Amino acid sequence: MNFFSRKKKPEPRETNPQPIDTFFQLYILDTIQKLPSEKKEILKKIDLDKVFSTDFNDWKKTIKKVLNLSDTIEIAIKDLWLRNSEIAKRDNTELSPEEFAILFTKNFIAENSKIDVWESESDLINAKKRISESYLAE
Repeated sequence: MNFFSRKKKPEPRETNPQPIDTFFQLYILDTIQKLPSEKKEILKKIDLDKVFSTDFNDWKKTIKKVLNLSDTIEIAIKDLWLRNSEIAKRDNTELSPEEFAILFTKNFIAENSKIDVWESESDLINAKKRISESYLAE
């Protein structure tokens, strides 16, 4: 799993952003506990099950199914948030939750993305340990 590069480089022009990307970004924000409560309430009122022909009665489960997210996606999101936040802090820069969600989404949808692929079992164990020692522990 790679860290995000914060170096400025030319980015491809986004000509056709998908609405599902917005829901994925909200999923990311909720996973790192940075989704504002008013947005949570709005999401509860949207019938995503009807839109995507599912029956979860839970917007996050619906998004996870629709995007075919891995079983460890939330670990990847939390771990990268913690590690990238620490890097930003160390470098005296700011990484907002919204910026992180956008960066994660772009990296996730990139061709041959391995953002939620663990190189080894020990990498996954270490990620879980970092999360358990943070405010994101459940």
